[in-house]
Amino acid sequence: MVSLPIVQRELMVASRGLGSWLWRWIVAIVAVAFGGLWLLLATLNQFGGGAGMQGDIFFAIMSWACFGYCLLSGLWTTTDTLTREKAEGTLGLLFLTDLRGYDVVLGKMFTGSLRSFYGVLAVMPVLALPLLMGGVTNAQFWRTVGALLNILVFSLSVGIFFSALCNRTGKSIFWTLFLLASITIIPLIYIGIGGMNPVLSLLSPGHAMYLAAAPVIGAAPVWGWYPLWIGCGLVASVMLLILASLIIPHRWQDRQVRPSVSVDQANESSAVAPVRYRRTEHLESNPVSWLVNRNASMQTSRVLMLGFIIITWLVMIILTVAGSMYSDPDTLVPIGLGALWLGSLWFRIDLTRHTVASLSDAKSCGALEQILVTPLDEKQFRRGHFRAMARFWFWPFVALFAAPISYIAFQVLLHPEIWEFSPMLVGGIFGTIFAAVLVTGFIMDVFALYFSGCWFALRGQSFGLAFWRTFGFVYLLPTLGSQLLCWLGMFVWLITGIIFIVWPLTSLQSNFRRVVSGEYGQPYTRKVKRVPIPATRPPPPVIPA
Repeated sequence: MVSLPIVQRELMVASRGLGSWLWRWIVAIVAVAFGGLWLLLATLNQFGGGAGMQGDIFFAIMSWACFGYCLLSGLWTTTDTLTREKAEGTLGLLFLTDLRGYDVVLGKMFTGSLRSFYGVLAVMPVLALPLLMGGVTNAQFWRTVGALLNILVFSLSVGIFFSALCNRTGKSIFWTLFLLASITIIPLIYIGIGGMNPVLSLLSPGHAMYLAAAPVIGAAPVWGWYPLWIGCGLVASVMLLILASLIIPHRWQDRQVRPSVSVDQANESSAVAPVRYRRTEHLESNPVSWLVNRNASMQTSRVLMLGFIIITWLVMIILTVAGSMYSDPDTLVPIGLGALWLGSLWFRIDLTRHTVASLSDAKSCGALEQILVTPLDEKQFRRGHFRAMARFWFWPFVALFAAPISYIAFQVLLHPEIWEFSPMLVGGIFGTIFAAVLVTGFIMDVFALYFSGCWFALRGQSFGLAFWRTFGFVYLLPTLGSQLLCWLGMFVWLITGIIFIVWPLTSLQSNFRRVVSGEYGQPYTRKVKRVPIPATRPPPPVIPA
């Protein structure tokens, strides 16, 4: 029998924790509340003479919500499990014992996956309600449950693999998100352009989820692919866990040890001199900017983002001019909106990741305390960090706005008859107002993500916790809420943006030094004035007889 001591210990600790218990109840309460609200609305609709309870629609909404939860579970559960141990320097202590790589990897994965599994398990009874409402078959329900669990295991395995491979939590989150998004979206694009290969289409978890939740009456033809897809998903997850177990014993150090270089060698070496020159240039202009510009992965991501924006919109312009099938500008509107949304999401994620990483790394290594004992005060530090971040992300920010504006201007020049068509002109006016609201919301999101990222990075104990607090509270939750509240959601989105700008900004202005020193949030202890003890007369000397 194989003994896994870390798995046993971590599961015992995690199962008894308050967070696991609360998460199980929170997910169950949200699912039951949504299910009860749907049943109430369906019953009222039936009494009003409308259609009966639509179980298939309810099942589709719940299953796709669970799909998003399972697909993204690896991002906030397992991506920082091993990187946090590397940063704290405690991972190497485990390998001083007789533990193996699979002990550590499986222990960390089971710990991170417990809450996610509890959440899926809590939703299953609510997901089964459409079986009583009608419109959903038993096979459809069980196929969906199996697909959700398979996607959950795969997402957790991807997160633990990149956590073992990367040295920083930011890199682990980025590559996990990149792989999950690529493997989900690229096969869907292949299907959208007319691809018919079932093997390539089943690479997407989204398409497999669609087939699993498809209503099939009678003999189910999709059962032929289902066992194969489940088996391939489990094999891929096991392979990722094996690779992580083989990698982690050799990459447990936080940084690779490099040989020391003397001053004379650094001045003569071509590899070190550019780094010294860039650091000196940043320190002379803005001492804080080196904390922002030293991250090589963010510089690479910025270049890739600029390339994505420029190439995407250039291709759209070329397709508009060259092909006759693309002469109608309406055919490229969904593609342009999708590219614009993807670019803005990429910008939000990287801005949050960069803001949190620059301050979290500086706090963990003690650089913030060292900076604050210099003549540079806290106000100069905050202003310098803001200017450095604005300078770093200026061109991607400009490209996000300049590319669609240039495309619209090109369309107007190519089709001047648009100005003569009055309904199109009225639609353009309303579209301009709607676009202005979206642009205002995006700019507010940028400032809210920056200031909230600074505050949560200084308050949090880890990069992953600070990142998901910032991105979840500022963008994810308001976006989901705005979708549920229909036209009122846009105003709620703007209000939450104002709140997450004003609150962290005022907190940083008043409590920056206390947060850095660790005094913020500590219980207040009143100093008790000590009463001096009255002096007593010395005892008389003893006279010997």
